Amino acid sequence: MGTTTTPKYTIKYTVGIKIVLHCRCSTKMKKTEKLKSLLGTCDSINKLKQIHAQILRSNLHRHFLISSSLLHLYSTLASPLITHRLLSSSAPTLSLFNQAIRTFSKTPCLWFDALGLYLRIVRSQLRPDNFTYPFLFNVVAGIGDVRVGAEAHGRALRGGFLLFVPVSNALVDMYGKCGELGHARKVFDEMRERDVVSCNAVIGAYARGGEDMENARVVFDRMRERSLITWNTMLVGYVNCGDLSEARAVFDRMLCRDYVSWATILIGYTKNGEMDSARGIFDSMPGKTAFCCTAMISGYSQNGRPSEALEVFHEMQRAGIEADAVTATTVISALSQLGRSDLAHWITDYIELEGIEQNEYVITALVDLHGKCGNIEEACRLFQRIPLPGVFPYSALITGLASHGHGLKALEYFEKMQKEKVQPDHITFVGVLTACRHTGLVEEGLKFWDSMIRDHGIAPDADHYACLVDMLGRAGRLRQAFDMIKNIPVGPYPRALGALLGACRTYGNVEIAESVAEELFELEPENTGNYVLLSSIYAVLEQWDHADTVRRAMKEKIKAKLQGSSVVQDFNFTDTERPAFSQRTQL
Repeated sequence: MGTTTTPKYTIKYTVGIKIVLHCRCSTKMKKTEKLKSLLGTCDSINKLKQIHAQILRSNLHRHFLISSSLLHLYSTLASPLITHRLLSSSAPTLSLFNQAIRTFSKTPCLWFDALGLYLRIVRSQLRPDNFTYPFLFNVVAGIGDVRVGAEAHGRALRGGFLLFVPVSNALVDMYGKCGELGHARKVFDEMRERDVVSCNAVIGAYARGGEDMENARVVFDRMRERSLITWNTMLVGYVNCGDLSEARAVFDRMLCRDYVSWATILIGYTKNGEMDSARGIFDSMPGKTAFCCTAMISGYSQNGRPSEALEVFHEMQRAGIEADAVTATTVISALSQLGRSDLAHWITDYIELEGIEQNEYVITALVDLHGKCGNIEEACRLFQRIPLPGVFPYSALITGLASHGHGLKALEYFEKMQKEKVQPDHITFVGVLTACRHTGLVEEGLKFWDSMIRDHGIAPDADHYACLVDMLGRAGRLRQAFDMIKNIPVGPYPRALGALLGACRTYGNVEIAESVAEELFELEPENTGNYVLLSSIYAVLEQWDHADTVRRAMKEKIKAKLQGSSVVQDFNFTDTERPAFSQRTQL
């Protein structure tokens, strides 16, 4: 038989088809590469939508890498609705769901969307795997809903996924962050294999809040290998439970320290008022940051050392460390204790010149500072810059106005506050009662007092009682003030008693003064000012024997306090040394 020869036109046709297919494939590959490149540089939701349209026109939406990149970007750019639609538009794989859950788990506002995707997996024909559960447990830990975590725990257990160490590690961490220490330890003990992350998770569960450092230490001591996270977790735990000696011991044993290590021990000392130790740590830090400087400034401020707080801020400036809004707020808080008007204007100018963010917290702190320094016009000017002032700006301004003789204006702002439906707090009413006290509006003050308790559900504290008693005392209503003090549910407050004792001196009421002084001597045995005040009341009424008795008692208190120091003076008068009446009334 002869050989069959393929016609030339058939060969040409076949080659043509191959060329066309090759060209189409090459074109598609070029489009794929171009779209992948565009997705790699995409940084906005509008650009992403344009690229998505090109993907659909090119029929590449089923391409795995393209769809994965597209889903990741939609998830990253916080578009959960589009992500859900994208997963619903085709037959998504488990890996696409896992990728979306992973991305959502990194953003707190998308945690519930991540849970929604998990529920879609459970309700579909897909099944969660060892890549699903770690990110899911991280989401549950952030939300704090242990019931969802327990349900997922059961599914992971039935599916055999707890054999994967990352899954069990995330589960231990989840139970620990939800406060279920027993469950966290049970999962940890049942793990066939453990690594450093496993131990860190269970130590973190015990150390969180410093709840059980004894068990944390047991796990820590048994570890053959420790990471920096292990050391820092122990350090945080001891700081949280207030055991600074153990915290310092851990810190000193660390061969390697990072920013978290230094910041943790520094904050531990400042929280416990050990500012000299905190200063030692601060001076030894290899690289100071705005956060650590702010912690030192805040520590000094909260422990009544505002001048040193200001000095740290100056050191921060000299070192070229840029201050932020949080730093500015802590500096303002320190300056408010100094009460210097020049420094109040200086920090205001500094914030404006340096371009520091003037958010509501910063402006409120400035309003409070200028109010305390008596710069009322500046305080009002700053207040007007807050678009929608809340309770804190209003309270700061009302208190500042009331404390510097602008009681009526303070009450006007309180009325404006009520019209704007801003709910007052206990500090607001301290300012309101102070305004009534200084303006003599006793009846209005009593109405505000009743409204505070009845309408706003605020229980009066020491500051409220001091304002009310002083207001009644200034008006000469001593008996009413005394009855008010006797009816305080938790017992008399020294400040309220002191205000009433001062009013008794003004109106010469020795009967109430003696009762009030007796209470004060028991509550504040070391406060000699109460003895001086009672003695002066007796002196004004020329009851010299009683005055001498009080002075002798005061002298004994001073001697006991100073342990025989030569500074103690004799306050007794002989008959020939008694001052004239005009002098006695000024005593």
